[in-house]
Amino acid sequence: MLNQEKFLKVINLKDAGAWKELYRYFYGALCSYASRIVVDDAIAEDIVQECFITIWKSEIIFTETKALSVYLYRSVHNNSLKYLRDKNTDALRMQQWNNDQENVEEADFYPAVEEEMIRKLRVAISKLPEQRQAILLLSIEGLTVQEIADQLQISINTVKTQKKRAYAFLKEDLKDSYILLFWLDILE
Repeated sequence: MLNQEKFLKVINLKDAGAWKELYRYFYGALCSYASRIVVDDAIAEDIVQECFITIWKSEIIFTETKALSVYLYRSVHNNSLKYLRDKNTDALRMQQWNNDQENVEEADFYPAVEEEMIRKLRVAISKLPEQRQAILLLSIEGLTVQEIADQLQISINTVKTQKKRAYAFLKEDLKDSYILLFWLDILE
């Protein structure tokens, strides 16, 4: 992705290429989030697509990527609830939503944040060189340095060096994501 300032500028100018990248970047996580609310993957996809179309047609200007991300998740959240209300597809679910809206919003907020953190981590890992990615992913799966070296047919020192470099890169790339940094410290 372009740097954040340039990216937001082209998003605000409704550049089709930038919107395609934005869509690719957020689509999966937003669909997963909506699906948790409406419990229907096809409906969730429709809701997410409609949110992107609505934002495209709007005059809203985003000044920072965090605001854009919050806006997307909030739009999907509100449109998912609107779908449940308007279609009255699940009276019990609607009753639960209405009984304690604050708790529901809080309960939905944390999975959304989790999805967002996972997305950020995956994006950061995808920036690593191929061998470094493989070593890091095997390490996360719980393999020992020796097992990784054997599986990839490389030396133990190479595994240790590449693993150290991978964590250093991720810490720098994710320096604004304090929770992910805490998690990386635990894994390391």
